[in-house]
This record gives sequence, C-alpha cells and structure tokens, in this order.
Amino acid sequence: MKSLSETKGILVPVDFSALTENGISHAIAMARIFNKPIYLLHVLHKRVFETDHTFILEKEEASARLENMAEDTFSKSGIETTALIKTGNVFELIGKTAQELPATMVVMPTHGIRGIQYIVGSHAFKVISTGGEIPFLVVQERPAPELGIRKVVLPFSFEAESRQKLTWAVELNKLFNCDFLILAENESDEFIAQKVQINIDYARRMLDKNKCRYTLHNAIGKDNFYHEIVRFSIAHNADLIMLMSEEEISMAEYFTGSDEQEVIANAAQIPVFCINTFQSSRIARPAMFQ
Repeated sequence: MKSLSETKGILVPVDFSALTENGISHAIAMARIFNKPIYLLHVLHKRVFETDHTFILEKEEASARLENMAEDTFSKSGIETTALIKTGNVFELIGKTAQELPATMVVMPTHGIRGIQYIVGSHAFKVISTGGEIPFLVVQERPAPELGIRKVVLPFSFEAESRQKLTWAVELNKLFNCDFLILAENESDEFIAQKVQINIDYARRMLDKNKCRYTLHNAIGKDNFYHEIVRFSIAHNADLIMLMSEEEISMAEYFTGSDEQEVIANAAQIPVFCINTFQSSRIARPAMFQ
C-alpha cells in the first residue's frame, strides 16, 4: 500500500447528475482532513452507432463542464482541483484511475441500486472491486456531517476478513475521535458463533490498545445480517458504516444483487467506507498512515 505522502489526492467520479455536488462536498471535507487536492473524473463511453464527429462534440462539451466544475470547486473551497476526462468502461476506469494516480481515496456518489441505475452508472460495488488497495467512500444525497464522523458502525461476521477493517478504524479514530458501534452477527451454529466471538475479542483488544471508544451489540438474527446492519445503523443515527467488500463479484450477483450492495445503497443514505479484502490475512497498519 502507498504511504499518505505518496498518494495524490481525493478522486471523485462525476456524471453531472444532481448527486455530483454532494459528492464534491464530501470530497472537500476529506481533502481538508488529508491536506490533499481533488481530482474530478468524468468517463465517456462511445455508443455503437455514434459518429466520431458527434463523440468529439460530446467530449468537448463534457470537458468544458468539468473544467467549470473544477474551477467552481476551487473557488468555494480553496482546494486545488483538477479535471480528468477519460474514454472507456466506467466500471473499469474509476478503479484504474484511482490506482494510477494513486488516489488517497475515492469519494463516489451513487444513486443506490434501483431500476436501470442498478445495471449502469450506480452499480457501486462493481466499481469498488476494481480499486485494489484504494478505499472508497460511497455517498448518496445525505450531506457530509457538520460535526464530522462521530458514530461508526463496525459489523463483524465469522469471516477472518472482518478484522481487516480495524486497521482503518483505528486510523480514522485519530482523525475524527469517533465512537464505534460493534455489531456482531447472530449465529445459531455453535462453531460459527465461536468464530464470530474470536473476531469480537480481537476487535476489543485492538480498540482498547489504541484507546478507541466503543460499545458492543448483537444482531437479533431474525433477518439477513446485512439488512440488520442497515436497520441498526439507522436506529443509532450512525454517520458511517465500515465494510469489507468482496474481491470479485460473479455475473449472477451483478444482476441479482449482493448483500454488501444493499448496505452500500442503504435507504437512509448513510455513507459507507469500503475496503477491498487484503490478499494477506496479516492485520497490518495501513501504509498510507505510516
């Protein structure tokens, strides 16, 4: 992983929708915290029957709009902002661009998983899976909290990968001095329940060691765990949900939806901090904070 000094800034995918402005607002908040510039990225896709002339005109128009947006962002925030125009597959180019910069993080506005947006521009999880080690902050219409990130939900299942979010949690706590709400998955199987408890015990030791404030909660177990994560986060007025995303998504999940995507596109529009699963099971401090 890149160190903070090696990363170039906050990347924001822009589609000129109504959500773009809110995504930039969240990016401004992150850019100030990390003392980094902002990069606005718009991806163009040439349609099958589109002429070269029409595409060139479309690209020129998009470039002008993006440059104006970058200038406006700098004007209102004082943060250096660069416009990037690329052509290709939006699902691939966001993650690829994030790694090429390399970005400190990606702040990605999404419309949630609804209707045609589920298959095109708002299928956030498919984009996140291409980002490698770059974390994604997925936001909807909910504005950035004025008091910063105060309450963070940390879901824990039986999977060992659940622990990996702790490294980021500890570092985010140094920035926001937040309260963590640990939510343990409810498992009826004794063997699996023991694995969940092992992860919870590990989390407690790590958070105690780093003097983080936290409370422990158990999922009710009457519904899908990811649905419970959303309901729990709403009930506790959370500012952020931390989630480990899968490394890959099958074609079947792409069309039917995965549980993680239900959290990302939650109806309460709580921002979700997504980290791709590390290849190594070693729980190490993120290099960007070293």
